[in-house]
Amino acid sequence: MAAKCRICGRSATYYLDHARIHLCEDCFIKYYERKIYKSIQKYNMLEGAKKVAVAVSGGKDSLALLESLYRIVSEKFPELKLAVIHIDLGIPGYSEECRKIVEKMCGDLDVECHIHDLRSEEGYTIPDFQATPFRRRICGACGTVKRYLMNKIAYEIGADRLATGHNLDDVVEVLFELYLKGSVGEIVRIKPVSWSTHPKLITKIKPLIELTERENLYYVLSRGLPVLSVQCPLAKNSRMLKRKKLISMIEKEIPAFRHTLYKSHLKRIMPKLEKTVKEPNLMECKSCGMPSLSELCSYCKLTSKLKKTSQNLDSE
Repeated sequence: MAAKCRICGRSATYYLDHARIHLCEDCFIKYYERKIYKSIQKYNMLEGAKKVAVAVSGGKDSLALLESLYRIVSEKFPELKLAVIHIDLGIPGYSEECRKIVEKMCGDLDVECHIHDLRSEEGYTIPDFQATPFRRRICGACGTVKRYLMNKIAYEIGADRLATGHNLDDVVEVLFELYLKGSVGEIVRIKPVSWSTHPKLITKIKPLIELTERENLYYVLSRGLPVLSVQCPLAKNSRMLKRKKLISMIEKEIPAFRHTLYKSHLKRIMPKLEKTVKEPNLMECKSCGMPSLSELCSYCKLTSKLKKTSQNLDSE
């Protein structure tokens, strides 16, 4: 006998194991968008906001973020402006498809779109790091590049929020690593909203933080959004993917493990950590002028090493 939707009683399309409910496609869409709206309201993500920059890679999570935010903003916050930021990483066989999907989505929704091509704008691509000491941690280098440029572009276009597609799986994977390392200073910064402490640092929000990767995929499929046919070739065998696989194994033995860990972190641990761990004092990078924890920001340190490696290779 086919499962029935918990809400309307029609044939169910999806099963959400952490909530133990079956939903049809239409009811799932309503559930998903309502959940994002509740997160936005609960954490005051858009309080006082006038323009939100949405980081869109072209993957399922960022497309789900863009589509749902567009619909929620249109209905609940009509005076709020949306703008998309996409970083073309220059990864052969991958970045081309990502860019096409983002451009099509922005065209369909008629949303302001900012494409930042690493090769033409910065003079390098992410695969260039394969020739540097960062080759074994290329995902980390890529993350540094994206975080820096997303914030910089959001600042330049006048956005006062930067929305990213980080979901529950992403957050729990990071928490898992940080708790193992005991990185208290970094643990305290894992939250739904990272409020700005510097004029050039844009407040970051995570509207999808209480939704799983699977729920994002279901939403993309339900809304008929494009799905990437390829995965990033540089991310194969990354530690991040291995940790996510391990967490999925734990989830099979401990149902709703992700939700439990996240809620414990946010409700029980964070309030105590925030009383003892002070926010770091930000200064401006002496090279680029953007916010930094030291005289030279992580991005400038990274790219300077890339330039030195390139110069050494050219001189050989």
